Amino acid sequence: MINAFKDMLNRWNDFNGKTDRPGYWWAQLAMVIVGIVIGIIYAIVGVIAASFDSGAAAGIVIGLVTIIFVVIAIFIGIAGLAITVRRLRDAGFPWWFIFINFVPSIGQIALIVLLCFPSSDTPVIDFGGNSQPQSYTPPQPQSPAEPAAPVVDVAPEEAPVVAEEPKAEETAEIWTCKCGQENTGKFCAACGSPRE
Repeated sequence: MINAFKDMLNRWNDFNGKTDRPGYWWAQLAMVIVGIVIGIIYAIVGVIAASFDSGAAAGIVIGLVTIIFVVIAIFIGIAGLAITVRRLRDAGFPWWFIFINFVPSIGQIALIVLLCFPSSDTPVIDFGGNSQPQSYTPPQPQSPAEPAAPVVDVAPEEAPVVAEEPKAEETAEIWTCKCGQENTGKFCAACGSPRE
């Protein structure tokens, strides 16, 4: 029982693992015993504080003890929530079945029944909520039936130089205008007269 309670406190923030049935119920029994002990200590502190002559001193003592016990209760409550989620996963149910507890009249009984199920490697009910995040393998993409053209990664300085088509002016023969200017087009670049 003590080892189960220590395990619950050590794994207070582990909502992904699993906890077997005996470990869960021994931890629950330990939580009940710790709750009774805390209640007795709180009552003793209240009686001692009531015997003080000063009401302010009694209020301060009771207030400090209350704050300490509330912090302990919140910590144990989170650890209890985590162990319940782990137990549901171990029984093969999704983690969010913990919310069945809020169903009026039968919710708490239904949750106790679910927590009594034996450990299961395969999900009893699987809506995708009880699979472990670390064991999830995404589906592999299928290769295309026909391979696409290969992609060649070439740096800009290594890119092949594509020869440009020569312009019409470069392929035309050179002629000399009456003003003495050599030209390749239909008109003289210096005087603008047409080619003869």
